[in-house]
Amino acid sequence: MKKSLHFLLFIFICCTSNNLVNCQEMFKIDNACSYSKNVSNTTVNLYYPSIEAEHIIDKIMKLVSLPSNFILKASNVDNAVATLIQTESDKIERFILYNPDFIESVKSMTGNDYSAWSILAHEIGHHLSGHTLGGSEDSHQQELEADEFSGYVMYKMGASLTQAQSAINKLCSEVGSLSHPPKSKRLLAISRGWYNAKNNSPNPIKVSGGEIDNTLTYQGTIVVMIIQSAKTGESINEKVIGTKPLLKYSPTTKKWQISYTDENGNFSIIELSFLKDTEDGSIMRDTYGAKYDVTNGVNSDGMLFCQLLDFKGEAYAYISFEGLIRK
Repeated sequence: MKKSLHFLLFIFICCTSNNLVNCQEMFKIDNACSYSKNVSNTTVNLYYPSIEAEHIIDKIMKLVSLPSNFILKASNVDNAVATLIQTESDKIERFILYNPDFIESVKSMTGNDYSAWSILAHEIGHHLSGHTLGGSEDSHQQELEADEFSGYVMYKMGASLTQAQSAINKLCSEVGSLSHPPKSKRLLAISRGWYNAKNNSPNPIKVSGGEIDNTLTYQGTIVVMIIQSAKTGESINEKVIGTKPLLKYSPTTKKWQISYTDENGNFSIIELSFLKDTEDGSIMRDTYGAKYDVTNGVNSDGMLFCQLLDFKGEAYAYISFEGLIRK
């Protein structure tokens, strides 16, 4: 790649303005079905979810052939919860909230991704079973029903029983609590769901843990470079620097591969590799060693934003990949 083209690539792997990556909303939740502890009367911040979390939720719902009846958000909750929130429009909405640091720590503790996926499946189970709608049903029974659903889904996704139970094994105690049953009962519930799926239908994926191809592909329309004043936050210059961006992301390897046609008709490509998580995304590095702050995936408006960390001066360099549609 020519040096001048590489500089353009430096410029275009940039991030969006703060209001798109910082806290979107703040709400108080009265009650919630959490994964390992009771949650009530808590104020939470909501953030954009990661594309990995969105993809896993989509995969789970397709496996059970049901539409999503909830909104997924990253949050500052302790672990993961299913809850109802009254939004600013006074509408009661179903939410699944998860703490990204908690999810990553679970993966690290267990050594497999299924442990984290099982937690999201557990919270989906609460919503699908109507547990967040209230009522006098015993909370222990509700947790076991959600665990059984999680075990069922994990078999469908290709997890072994050990992988399906790994989060419970690492996070839960045999003593239990007022809101959550002891570990042994929860392990048994997951086992029931896992064997129910195994006995009633074949594993549609036919792979063991960690081998699922999760690559996400997005086709877009334009690539826009934005220069913004570091003092005022106002846009100094915006310019279309490319067309037909094609973006591929692998949640397994946490790598982005981005290609586009620049303004001179040349084909450019760059690969970004994961370095570390941030509150709103991740720090990544290209094959030339340059570092970028990449936001949490493609937002609801079909745009991906990144920030060039090596950019110097009294302005920030941003890029917006626009019109992105999942292929």
